[in-house]
Amino acid sequence: MKKFILLGMLFGLCLPNILIGQQRDTLRADNLFGDMKARQIGPALMSGRINDLEVHPTNNRILYVASAGGGVWKSSDAGTTFAPIFDDHCQSIGAVSLDPSDPDNTIYVGTGETWTRNSVSIGCGLFRSRDGGANWEKLGFDQSERIASVLVHPDNPEVIYVGVLGALWSDSEERGVYKSVDGGQTWDRILYLNPRTGLADMAMDPTDPNTLYASMWEFRRTGWSFESGGGSSALYKSADGGQNWAKIHNGFPEGKLGRLAIAVAPSKPEVLYTVIEAEQPERKGLYRSNDAGQNWEQLNNDFEITVRPFYFSRIVVDPRDEDVVVKAGLSGSISRDGGQTFKNLGNMHSDIHDLAFGITDSDVLYAGTDGGLYRSWDGGNTMEICEDLPLSQFYHISVDNAKPYNVYGGLQDNGSWYGPSTSPGGITGRDWNSVGAGDGFRVLKHPTKPIIYSEMQGAENVWRYNTEKRLVKTIQPQPTAETPDLRFNWNAPMALSVHNPDRFYMGSQFLHRSENMGDTWEVISPDLTTNDPSKQLQEDSGGLSMDNSGAENHTTIFTIAESPLDENIIWVGTDDGNVQVTRDGGKTWTNTVANISGLPANTWVYHIEASVHNKGTAFAVFDGHTRGDMKPYAYKTTDYGASWTSIISPEVSGFARSIPVSYTHLRAHETTASISYAVFCLKRGGGGGG
Repeated sequence: MKKFILLGMLFGLCLPNILIGQQRDTLRADNLFGDMKARQIGPALMSGRINDLEVHPTNNRILYVASAGGGVWKSSDAGTTFAPIFDDHCQSIGAVSLDPSDPDNTIYVGTGETWTRNSVSIGCGLFRSRDGGANWEKLGFDQSERIASVLVHPDNPEVIYVGVLGALWSDSEERGVYKSVDGGQTWDRILYLNPRTGLADMAMDPTDPNTLYASMWEFRRTGWSFESGGGSSALYKSADGGQNWAKIHNGFPEGKLGRLAIAVAPSKPEVLYTVIEAEQPERKGLYRSNDAGQNWEQLNNDFEITVRPFYFSRIVVDPRDEDVVVKAGLSGSISRDGGQTFKNLGNMHSDIHDLAFGITDSDVLYAGTDGGLYRSWDGGNTMEICEDLPLSQFYHISVDNAKPYNVYGGLQDNGSWYGPSTSPGGITGRDWNSVGAGDGFRVLKHPTKPIIYSEMQGAENVWRYNTEKRLVKTIQPQPTAETPDLRFNWNAPMALSVHNPDRFYMGSQFLHRSENMGDTWEVISPDLTTNDPSKQLQEDSGGLSMDNSGAENHTTIFTIAESPLDENIIWVGTDDGNVQVTRDGGKTWTNTVANISGLPANTWVYHIEASVHNKGTAFAVFDGHTRGDMKPYAYKTTDYGASWTSIISPEVSGFARSIPVSYTHLRAHETTASISYAVFCLKRGGGGGG
């Protein structure tokens, strides 16, 4: 069945309260929407996360940008303008590469983001275009989830190497290095270690294409933890096109290793650089080899070199000078003395994931960040943003009842915003307004007042904006003597009431309610989660590099739904699988999850929707992908959760995230559209970090 891909975060579709993303084999778009077409409404002003960059080997003005959630874009004028070239396929991209023997026409795209934060999307395989991106063919790797590297033999385009990082949340066999000698018709796996270890980085000697380097990384993420590193992480070299591999660890740290980067100096290929995540803190950092990997010397372990290896492991060497090397990181850094010392690159958005020199003029430097693409004309001393890339990754969107209606939402690492659904002369960047910082999530408009609520990650701050008076107040619930330790999800739930416009809900492990727009709060529930202490060890998360950002906060409330028919009926879903309901305004609660057959225990409750037709009716959607379960789960109850019936049909594929149902009257933050079908969708991206 035709793939239906909604770039819903960027388009003005009238869908209430939905998070839309890349999607496998769902209902056909024409059956769902008829003649209604998606239209671009932005925003591009703040752009979004970029995963990989590729510069044309002979023309510095031709650049390809692979984004975390917005597909692949091409610029032919050094980033002044861009065109999307991959919109008909999944939008989470791991790698984009050009065939060196035909760089004007042949492009490879490996899907699935490889900077493995908690909210990355999965991919859908390897693709190739032979006409500059106009048409694409799929070359397999359906189960890869994330592809980290594609290398093409410079003299024989039939020889292709693909590095598969693989599954993030579970074991998987489709990992390691693969080789094709027939242009991608068939593949042989030439380097594989185990189901927990994938290919993180790969490089080829430009003077000897049979010499390959491969960084293998052992890793695993759960909904409540992340583990980077293990006994299988290693750096390998092959001198015979991948037939045989050997570790090249002479001079490496002892003990377990984590994520490793690898780069070959184009001007002097015997010079190699790697950045090592190590069990020994003093031994992590930048290493250099001057003899093609036979021996290594540690050069630098400054903070910017070693920070968050799972997120910042890219290292790139100037094509003209083996002593000029740039490293991705919070700010990005550059060394001009062979790695001995580094300084920050020019000012740009934090979280730099990839860098690319102009091949023929290395004063030209591109940087892919969480805030889009930056460009330098002076070797990285000064950076300027390229503003034409609409890559914003929305966690949630909502709308109001204005005419025309406005769209509200929070972005990965780019704050919270609202903008119009239409504007004279077309919507532009200046039509969008900022109403929050950090990672934005839910943004909700008060139904009757000029008030907007927004939040940042983990409810560190929740803001109430008065758009007329231009006043802002921080209103998040605070610990009390009775509730001293609050656990908020990274993506903390907020909800408005239909019955009292000033009523505002938030969820930690407790349900919090305010009757005065957040000025004061009351707790109206006990702990509604499983309160499993084994899933509350965030301070130990990260593996070899501790990474307690709050992204792994667990045993928390994730979704809240007040019945539009009765203010005393409130539904709550938790990230550890509980479906709780109160029928008396929070005095008593019933956990109904035991009444759901066919649902694996502790499956994340991603969304609950209360019916507008019947008090006892509600819909619940569950997401198991954080345990490697890619099946969709959606259920309906008509008796307050005493029984539940699955509403999944065979054509639904891919893990589910949201379900809108038919509305006969509307909540203040919903559209005037009446949607009578379900949408099941994969996460488009998101995350935050930094």
